[in-house]
Amino acid sequence: MSKDIATSIVRNTTVMMGSQVVTWVSSFVLMLFLPRYLGSEDYGRLYLAMSVAMIAQVFVDFGGAYFIAKEIARHKDRAPSLIADSIGFRMILSVVFLLILAIFSWIAGYPWRVQALILILAGAKLWEGPLAVFSSAFQGFEEMVHKSVVSIVERVFLMAFGVAALLLGGTSTTIAFIMAASTLLGCLIAYRRLRPFVPHLPRVNWKNVLGLMRAGLPYLMMAIFAVIYYRINAVMLSLLVPEQVVGWFGAAFRFFDILMFFPSILSMAVFPVLSRHVNAKDAVVQTTMKSLEIILMVAIPLAIGTYAFSGEIIATLFGAEDYAGSVAVLAALAPGLILVYIDFVLVTALIAMDRQRQWSWVALAAIPFSIALNALLIPYFQNVAGNGGIGSAIATNITEFGILLTALWLLPRGFFPKERFRQPLRTMVAGLSLILCIWGLASLQAPWPLQAVVGTGVYLGAIILTGALGREDRAFMLAAISSSGLSKLFVSGRSAKT
Repeated sequence: MSKDIATSIVRNTTVMMGSQVVTWVSSFVLMLFLPRYLGSEDYGRLYLAMSVAMIAQVFVDFGGAYFIAKEIARHKDRAPSLIADSIGFRMILSVVFLLILAIFSWIAGYPWRVQALILILAGAKLWEGPLAVFSSAFQGFEEMVHKSVVSIVERVFLMAFGVAALLLGGTSTTIAFIMAASTLLGCLIAYRRLRPFVPHLPRVNWKNVLGLMRAGLPYLMMAIFAVIYYRINAVMLSLLVPEQVVGWFGAAFRFFDILMFFPSILSMAVFPVLSRHVNAKDAVVQTTMKSLEIILMVAIPLAIGTYAFSGEIIATLFGAEDYAGSVAVLAALAPGLILVYIDFVLVTALIAMDRQRQWSWVALAAIPFSIALNALLIPYFQNVAGNGGIGSAIATNITEFGILLTALWLLPRGFFPKERFRQPLRTMVAGLSLILCIWGLASLQAPWPLQAVVGTGVYLGAIILTGALGREDRAFMLAAISSSGLSKLFVSGRSAKT
């Protein structure tokens, strides 16, 4: 792969990793306050409203996250008209789904507090739609620093005003208003930072909207699946179990969701580059395989640590007494981290290779499967364990595994060189050494922070000794904290020998 590809990927990954430190800390601080100050029931209401609003967001976005970034990466001259038409389209969809959610929350019989929360967050879609368009445009231009700045401002604003509101006795309604305000601020900043790339936005050409709908439909189907898969849990739990159980699941899933930062960042950096070089098969294969190798080295220890220390994580972040039920949910979700991380890379490669139509039909067919699993497992675990969230977590993992198998099937035959599978196997061996280390220290009743620190050292030593951490991987990590060594990453011809 060329030096240009390597430089773009690492530059944008580095920028987003830096911003993620700030946004992750902001999210972490807010996560410490929200469940404790709201309580499991009120937090459950907020989590339910956020999940319902997120389902609406996928329709408002209409698959634009992938489509806009891909089109701008390939045809930058089309950016002004594409951005303007996409914003106009999304404004109409925002109004439509605001009405739909109002009707849905009334028909579902939600308490008035939940209905109010849903309407507040749904109303924010009027500016979240344009914000999503601006973010996708930055990705298409491969200028992720602007997307990162917007994310930092938005998250810091939400953290600062959210924590202050909670300390002053604010409720979930107060937090919902602050969430809406933070995205409005992000939208205004994103528009201002887009102007150097697109100085003037033309008027919306409504004749082009139908074309956008047709082009975005496969991406919409994929996005529908993703949101239903990740958010339908809360809706189904709200209909089948008490609000407290929804709060348990929401707390565990919130931590699980935060751990998605690394594959999300890497995929965003890789996607426009793959889209631009889609006709260079060797470049696509080498980049995808290297991304998988790096992703696995991060996912395996995170999954093991989340499972092993699920009780300590919940007690530290949310409180052991009020969120005791979240421990089992987080432990059940932990193995799915590995599957999710891998799926991020595989699906990104499929879409970059213009296989979104095939993937969209598979994703659409998987929706009833996910719903059926939740409908079966939530009542079962609610009856046997008093915690239906465990069943929803297991349903998530089963569906993720199905995604993995299907994505591998849709990739071109012989896509992955057989010799490249040795490195992931070495990473798994290093993961086994981490498990044995934690188990041994736990049997000696060592404090869990000591288990985590020693286990991390053992894991790092194991991936070096086994050769899982090759020269390219070390270069990637060094490039993440400095500008040196960019040209050494993803270089065609070397990676197959590592």
